[in-house]
Amino acid sequence: MNKKGFLMFAGLCAVLCGMVIGINRHAGRVTNILERMPFTTGQQNNCLGGDEASGMVLVGTYNNELIAFAPDGTRRWSVQGRGPFSQLVVRPDSRTLYAGNEDNNLYVLHLDTGELLLTINVERRIFNIDVTEDEGEILISAGTGTSRQNILLYNADGEQKSNFSYNIRMKGALYSSDGEGIFLADNQGELIRIDRQGRETNRVSLQYELVDLKRIEGNRLLTLDKAGVYYVLDEDLRILRRGSPAESFAVTGRAVGSDTEGNYIVVGTEERFLYLFDENNRQIYTTRLDNSITNFMSVGEAIYFTGLGDFVFRFSSTGLAGVGIMQGLKPVLGGLAVVFAAVGAVFLLLGIGRTRLVIIRAGRLLNQHKIAYILLIPTFVLLIAFNYSSVFIALTRAFTDWSWDRNTWGTMHFVGLDNFRLMITEGYFLTGIKNMFIIMAAGVLKTMTFPLLTAWLIFSMKFDLQKTVFRLLFVLPMVVPGVVGALMWKQIYDPTIGLLNQLLGRMGLENLQQVWLGDEKWALWSILFVGFPFVGVLPFLVFYGGLMDIDIGILESARIDGANRGKIFFRIQLPILMAQVKVLLILAFINSVQDFSGIYLLTGGGPGTSTYVPGLELYFNTTQFGRFGYACALGLVLFVFTMIGTLLNMKIKTNSD
Repeated sequence: MNKKGFLMFAGLCAVLCGMVIGINRHAGRVTNILERMPFTTGQQNNCLGGDEASGMVLVGTYNNELIAFAPDGTRRWSVQGRGPFSQLVVRPDSRTLYAGNEDNNLYVLHLDTGELLLTINVERRIFNIDVTEDEGEILISAGTGTSRQNILLYNADGEQKSNFSYNIRMKGALYSSDGEGIFLADNQGELIRIDRQGRETNRVSLQYELVDLKRIEGNRLLTLDKAGVYYVLDEDLRILRRGSPAESFAVTGRAVGSDTEGNYIVVGTEERFLYLFDENNRQIYTTRLDNSITNFMSVGEAIYFTGLGDFVFRFSSTGLAGVGIMQGLKPVLGGLAVVFAAVGAVFLLLGIGRTRLVIIRAGRLLNQHKIAYILLIPTFVLLIAFNYSSVFIALTRAFTDWSWDRNTWGTMHFVGLDNFRLMITEGYFLTGIKNMFIIMAAGVLKTMTFPLLTAWLIFSMKFDLQKTVFRLLFVLPMVVPGVVGALMWKQIYDPTIGLLNQLLGRMGLENLQQVWLGDEKWALWSILFVGFPFVGVLPFLVFYGGLMDIDIGILESARIDGANRGKIFFRIQLPILMAQVKVLLILAFINSVQDFSGIYLLTGGGPGTSTYVPGLELYFNTTQFGRFGYACALGLVLFVFTMIGTLLNMKIKTNSD
């Protein structure tokens, strides 16, 4: 093929790559199904209610207010309680709203005006409520504590009919479809059915503590346990379907909901994730919000939800099948984009005269030694998969807003140098850099002094048995994991039972006792003192091995010439050990930049930011804050910093050699 042919194919690959990227971006927009409602409460929300006929959305808040919003976002009316609103039940036929409040009252309101029709004081904190279809009876789950709870039944006039006491915490209470039975979900992982007299008629034990209970059309129940597993059951408590989030980490279930027909299930977790499952229990959509979800409701074709923040979202249950298809296509499209880009780059290089010659020569060389390269393929594959792929991801995504809720190419955005500017403006990185330099200086000093002195003293002993015994004693701590050592020092620094304060007390120096790891003035210096007497096993062995490699004839000649031990050390042994010194300097430098495990175990970066380091900032942003793009930028900066320091050290070594 000639040059024009290669360039034509390169252009074709570029066009195909662009088309795939465009389709992938469209898939990202399609899978962004959430719509934020055009109203805010200005408070922390807790529960929802809705009316399909009027389009009205009712929001109960933790700040004791119940607000009704029109479809255009304007306030229709609001009611003030004396506690957070816990649950809302709407009966559109009678235009009635039942609102349970933690101030011990159930408020019965007119749905259109908010007029108070009835108040029922149950003298207990209300958790769950339900109403029969004919509104002849009201079910209230309430309690005075976490371990004792009552199921109360009231008639439409607010007169108590029944009171059933339980020594467990109820997480949900519902009437059966015929109104003759009551379903209870408890904190022991049990779903119980009782009759109107409080007698148990059926029970099923699920795996974990239940946290929510809903009713679905078709006489079905929907419940969620604390591990994020949802169950759909019939009224005989037979499990019809179940599912759970597909994550590599444990999630904590908080709320569950479904569309009106029960085909699609949505799960909200304490970790602020929302998961959507189709009728085959396949996870077709995942996103992460700013706050935990506390309540779902379905109105018509829409599913609404709110949580511990000032937000209400909704999405339509129609067209969700397309979301699942697009979600599955996105990884395939991303892979095709990479393939077309790589093939196009190869054709482009082949279409350029000089690079074509280089590629041809490389191809001939590969063909000449093909057996060797074939045998090396597994090694290269493993290196690319486990080493270079992560480096490539960090380099490319350091310039994006990659996070828990923006975890695909379709949802994340290119932000340029914003992540690097954030390091300066937030201040944590700069504080960590200052502490890192202090730790680095101390680490270099400790590496270059005590291990060298110890190795020289043992090397200078006369008898081999002495050398062997002391060498063994100093190397033996290597078998103790570093985590154990850090936790031991944490106990030493304990302000009440710690060894250090106890010794100071026994010596009559109570005035010197400190909260060593809890005081900003002492925390960093306490960490620097960890490991006393600072005889690290690796530097000790490196220095001792270097001393053993010195020709004994040189040392004997120096002694014959009258040199004492001090002169022999400073004029002969130390200069010969400079190669080992420079290697250990590089290792101490890299360890000071990258290591944060000891600080994490001892202080977690506190108190305040007195012991904060960049490595800890990277760790927190990855595991706790979910700001992966920012963490990649931090890693890139630390990598450049480490590389510059290492290259400078190698340059000095080369010049001296």
